[in-house]
Amino acid sequence: MSSIRTSTPPHPTQLTLPIQQAHFIWYCAWLSVPSAAYAYAHPATTHLALIPASVFATSILYWRNPLRDSWRRKLDMAVVYTGVSYNSYYAYRYTSPLQFQYYAQLIAASLGCYITSNYLLNCGRVWPATYAHASIHLFANIANLALYHANQNNAICK
Repeated sequence: MSSIRTSTPPHPTQLTLPIQQAHFIWYCAWLSVPSAAYAYAHPATTHLALIPASVFATSILYWRNPLRDSWRRKLDMAVVYTGVSYNSYYAYRYTSPLQFQYYAQLIAASLGCYITSNYLLNCGRVWPATYAHASIHLFANIANLALYHANQNNAICK
């Protein structure tokens, strides 16, 4: 874990989460790697692999030193928002209504985890907030895998 620490520790009030919890989220960011690999491995979804790969890159960049007011946080959040928006459009446009509903429900669960995480953090419950944030990564990547699998079954190549 020492490889993800900074040489000069920031003041705890500058961090989104304490370093111990940030390390936990840093490891959860790796859940995007199987999503990217799965998308890349199939011709119908190769073009979508950039989304989880970009989320992975910006997440590990941010969570190694999670300063609340940093360009890395803004970049991470912008990449996540853009990726979810594009995948949601793609799911709506290129999957069946049932497959889209499944994807949308998983993304909604991920959003619920984000809201819950922020609430718990504001209440000072750091570890529960961390677990809720980790669940964002879990639900979003399950949603990605469901979307990519649905597109492979539909044999959509765009």
